[in-house]
Amino acid sequence: MVRIGNLILSLGIVVSTASAANIEITGVPASPAENGAVPLRREIRDLHDNYENQFNLFILGLRDFQGIDEEDPKSYYQVAGIHGMPYKPWNDVVSTTDWATTGGYGGYCTHSSILFGPWHRPYLALWEQLLYNSVQEIARKFPEGSMRGMYQSAANDFRAPYWDWALQPADGESTFPSIFTDEKIEVIDTDGEKKSIDNPLYHFAFHPVNPSPDDFDKDWSRFEQTVRHPDDKTLETQDSLIAPIIANQLSSLRSNVGSLLLGYTNFDAFSFNVWDPARGSLAFGSLEDVHNQIHDSTGGGGHMSGLGVSAFDPIFWMHHANVDRLWAIWQDLNPDSFMSPQRSPQRSTFWAPGNSVQDKDTPLVPFWDKSGEKFWTSDQVRNSTVFGYAYPETQSWNFQSREEYQDDIRRTVSDLYGMNIFNDASASTATTRRGVKGVVLRGTEANKSPAPIPSALQYLAPNNKYNDWVFNVRTEKLCLGQSYRVIAFIGDYDSSPAKWNTEPNAVGRVSIITRRQDAGGSGLMVSGTVPLTAALLQDVLDKKLKDLTPESVVPYLKKNLHWRATLVTSGEEKDVKEIDGLEVSVVSTVVTLSPEGVPQYSGEYEVYDEITKGKPAGCKKGGKGKMRR
Repeated sequence: MVRIGNLILSLGIVVSTASAANIEITGVPASPAENGAVPLRREIRDLHDNYENQFNLFILGLRDFQGIDEEDPKSYYQVAGIHGMPYKPWNDVVSTTDWATTGGYGGYCTHSSILFGPWHRPYLALWEQLLYNSVQEIARKFPEGSMRGMYQSAANDFRAPYWDWALQPADGESTFPSIFTDEKIEVIDTDGEKKSIDNPLYHFAFHPVNPSPDDFDKDWSRFEQTVRHPDDKTLETQDSLIAPIIANQLSSLRSNVGSLLLGYTNFDAFSFNVWDPARGSLAFGSLEDVHNQIHDSTGGGGHMSGLGVSAFDPIFWMHHANVDRLWAIWQDLNPDSFMSPQRSPQRSTFWAPGNSVQDKDTPLVPFWDKSGEKFWTSDQVRNSTVFGYAYPETQSWNFQSREEYQDDIRRTVSDLYGMNIFNDASASTATTRRGVKGVVLRGTEANKSPAPIPSALQYLAPNNKYNDWVFNVRTEKLCLGQSYRVIAFIGDYDSSPAKWNTEPNAVGRVSIITRRQDAGGSGLMVSGTVPLTAALLQDVLDKKLKDLTPESVVPYLKKNLHWRATLVTSGEEKDVKEIDGLEVSVVSTVVTLSPEGVPQYSGEYEVYDEITKGKPAGCKKGGKGKMRR
């Protein structure tokens, strides 16, 4: 029997004693409308452009939240510290595991675990409820009268925004919004005057500069504020590097998100990145995998790419709100699928013993539920509305039946992420790999066919069916002692690893995010995917490739597909032969487009081992199989 604060754990049975010190995670208080409607978390650009009063309150509220004394457990500093460093108890929930002596992880957060999505949901709800409190305080400070009433009204429905990093930006807009990169931002302050203030989304400034002694290790205690892609010598943030990286992988990222939402039907396969040997060479993608790409792309050796400190960067919260949104969308499409018991990673976290069985009833430590007497569980947070919010895509109250609601979600997801690749073949020339400037399909004669595919491209998908191609990566997570990535290329590429982040022929990446302190393999195998079809279609339109059939694609990829690995922090290349357990393969499945252009995945995947076999880290064996995803 062990005690965690006021919680007693005995043989997996949770018994608790109430304490006034227990901070209850309630989310934002909400009384659903008669039809069940609750306020929405909105995409941050939508909040900025169309809900200016709420955005104004968000900026002012976040500034005040960040300014709360770090000794307060409800401060931004301490809430961010739940995720990792300073590896101290939060809200008196102490550690009872062997993490410190066995090379484990000193944060509460769960990664490469079946609890990945569920644990972060109450974590976000805690952050949102404390931010909401600051927003309410700000609204009450405006001058009495119509201005105060206007902001109090906006504050009542305020919810924390999300950043949809897979969204195609409008023409002329950056893939990394300037909302995150502007050092100053204009607001209407509580005295009613327009002012330019330090942008709280740009960074979080540690105050004092070096917080409590030993809160951060030597790698991170040098920074006075959070940084992204820090300069090696000056340690200054280099936010300008982020947009080109995201732009270069946007086509792959969009395809990855869309296929996860529309093609995966099993929660375990969808949710976290641990490789399941039972799947063989199938179903390598996951929500955690695409989540890792954003930590890599935005962090670049800065805080967002450091597992122990990522939550201090303000974009962490908008990033994870989007991860939560994607899970909410998927869950409403697959309401009958939820987690099965799974082993946790072999190394302990601050609260989870290594190699322990985790399931839907495992306590999500340190997040006390509304009673303040026990911790939330995954089963209890399965529906996001428990915390008083929904997303634009999950407004189920607007529909008469589940079927009508789910059909609307599928069409929305397909449109948002360009899942009809034939209609989207030239939607952007600035942010996709090798954009085809000479081919314009939208609004032309070529697109006047009643079929879901433009007439000029129907030969590529007879009967609206085509092969969808995917590059799979499986690797040992901790073998390099730090975060790394595997980048896929189709065609020639620059010899300098420093240019691979924006290499035109780079089609995507799989990012393995861990700690700098992790060293030595633990046998924890993880996986990820890089969709190839959109890039291959561009090569068809460029007349480099005949079509998307195996007869054409297999020899083409055998000749032109390449992969390389680099470290996230330094960008240094690592020989793929030196990465334990690394194996790459290419698979394809048949996709059928519905009359509305929504893809329907067959679930039957074939591995083409000849594409990568015999090359460093290439596939060792292939075959066919039905995907259990």
